[in-house]
Amino acid sequence: MAAKNPFEHAEYSSNPFEDANQIQADVPLDGHMSKAELGQDTSYTQYKDSHNVYPTAPDEAQDAKLLAKAEELRRREQELAAREQEIRSAQAEADRVRTQGKNNFPKFYPLIYMSIPAEIPKAHQSTVNILYHLWLGLLVTLFLNFLACMLMLFAGLSTGGTDMGVALGYCFTITASSFLLWYRPIYNAFMKEMSMYYYFYFVFNGFHILFSLYMALGFPSTGSAGLVNMIQLFNGGHILAGVLCVFSTILWFVQGFGHLFYYRKVRQHYNQQGHTFDQAKAQVTSSAVRNQAVQNAAWNAATSRV
Repeated sequence: MAAKNPFEHAEYSSNPFEDANQIQADVPLDGHMSKAELGQDTSYTQYKDSHNVYPTAPDEAQDAKLLAKAEELRRREQELAAREQEIRSAQAEADRVRTQGKNNFPKFYPLIYMSIPAEIPKAHQSTVNILYHLWLGLLVTLFLNFLACMLMLFAGLSTGGTDMGVALGYCFTITASSFLLWYRPIYNAFMKEMSMYYYFYFVFNGFHILFSLYMALGFPSTGSAGLVNMIQLFNGGHILAGVLCVFSTILWFVQGFGHLFYYRKVRQHYNQQGHTFDQAKAQVTSSAVRNQAVQNAAWNAATSRV
């Protein structure tokens, strides 16, 4: 019977002087892991399967930052493009003023300077631009109304001659008065933000709205190729003249209701800005005094030279 070592104990079965790192290195690796994988940093772990790799949260945050930077770059590029366009427009306008003079309207015989992009605040440019196109539409309406009245004369209507003559007068008087009495005032109102110009617009554009709706009705001997005269032409079998009256009637209604819509819009802006009738009266008085002072100064300068 072999003698039992009295100093043998399970707690001391391993060598206490053996290197622990060496022991770890001697651990056998299975078929799915390598020494490099055991030693890699696991702070940014990736979950792997046989086909896909799923990025962790830090990668998603980095992608979001890149997208935000790309969006910021696109926004800055758009702002730069808009500024370049404004600079080019200003340069073109400066070149035109240097070569042709400051006045630019009307183009065939410039009498005044008018530029919506240069003089009207950007927030109100669309409103003033639409009102300008409504004024241009009025010129088209007046011309078409005159042609329809001329065909009414050729169709043999008893009031055709009167209608044509009055319609011809409208082409000159309404064109000039509409520009001076309501379009130019609303242009100056948005440019200078003065109550006086708003009141000019409210009064005379109100008359224009009523006049447009009245012309759309087309009573005989009023210079209007509107609804009543249109019905008479169709009843008499005058198709061409009747068709022109249809277009004239539609355009007069567009003038009336289109201006009514923007009349209300301008009125809302007027109230929001806090304009009052007292301000308008004070501005009219101040303008009259200033004009009188200018006239007196000019008269004194002229007489002193004599």
